[in-house]
Amino acid sequence: MAIDKNKTEKLIQDIDDVFDNFMFSLTPPARAFVKRSVMGPAIDEIKHLISESRPPVLFILGRSGHGKSSLVNALANKHVAEVGDVKPTTSSTVPYDISFPERYSSWQIVDSRGIFETTHPDGAVSENALQTVSTDIVKYKPDVIMHVVSATEVRNLAPDLRHFRRIYSELKEKTGMSVPILVVVNKADTLGNPREWPPETYSHKAALIRETLDYLADEALQVRDKKQIDLHTSLRGFITDDESYLGIIPTCALEGEFWNIETLSFFIGKHIPLNTLLDFYQAQNRKNFLRQISSHLIERFSKIAGGIGAAPIPIADIAVLTPLQLLMIMTIGGLSCREFDQETAREYMAAAGVNIGMALGMRSAAKYLLRLVPVGGWALSGTIASTATYALGKSAESYFFGGKLQSPDYFKKEIEEGK
Repeated sequence: MAIDKNKTEKLIQDIDDVFDNFMFSLTPPARAFVKRSVMGPAIDEIKHLISESRPPVLFILGRSGHGKSSLVNALANKHVAEVGDVKPTTSSTVPYDISFPERYSSWQIVDSRGIFETTHPDGAVSENALQTVSTDIVKYKPDVIMHVVSATEVRNLAPDLRHFRRIYSELKEKTGMSVPILVVVNKADTLGNPREWPPETYSHKAALIRETLDYLADEALQVRDKKQIDLHTSLRGFITDDESYLGIIPTCALEGEFWNIETLSFFIGKHIPLNTLLDFYQAQNRKNFLRQISSHLIERFSKIAGGIGAAPIPIADIAVLTPLQLLMIMTIGGLSCREFDQETAREYMAAAGVNIGMALGMRSAAKYLLRLVPVGGWALSGTIASTATYALGKSAESYFFGGKLQSPDYFKKEIEEGK
């Protein structure tokens, strides 16, 4: 399963009820402080991540036959777009929505439908085609543009990249738009002998891919500086200093032979808006990337919990953080593709040895959660609140994503030892 956005408001209301139930012993000033400075930012964080999330808009640019549909299927991790080598009868741009109902997510794909195939006799791209692309970018406001070029055609189609860079620079200057663009060198398996695959096994194939990437960066685009995405190998592609093209990534989107698709997905995720990340990664069911969102969430909740140290009046009870921590656990579980509800929190606590019974509600679950909080009897402070929340979050993350339960005390000791 996955995080269902429609459940968010109900869960937030339940967490609010837990807060009211736990805060009855606080003085009115203390209650107001925790509500405003702790629970408020935590709920805003969840709303920004989930309630306000939207589908990413992916603009696919390039000629037909270069594997654009295959690339979409590879990114989506399932068949969502028809694949074919037949030249389209129209060069008009076509938007379509991809729904992932089992993941509560969707994408909008804008396919340029081989717009660059409209050329002059001398091979130059027509101004009408370039203007169409420019107009479409303004119209659809993409979050990322992928310029797809078949690996075997890189030298022939380098002018396409230069022409697009020119019109994009003009568009950026006129409108102020700034959209991350990357070159996807698709069909990397077709360089040389297609049977020699994957490149990690065949040194000649690896050399051909590197040569193609170097030509594209150094000669075709003439970037001043390029850095390897993976420090261990240049095969995964480059990050560039080009004002238009931010990256050059080789891929193979052949079904059953996917290669370097996770690098492409990671690169896109690093550059699209935060409010599109949930739909983008959840649709792909790529848990390693969803775990990165989880880790970010744990850090944010830990900092929010640490704010308890700024309370204008003493607050000694760790229970004030329980609603925040319960919400964090449920969200971590949801990101790992479990149901986004209290049963997920209950599952974690049961695995940790706290049997709260299936009939108990969220308030009781919150009460039993206190048994897992690693505070060791210390008086509550900003540091203790932050450490306890972080340790609890990492323990839940270890369970939901790694399938291995590490107690919160394990992570608390790591923090204390400076690991």
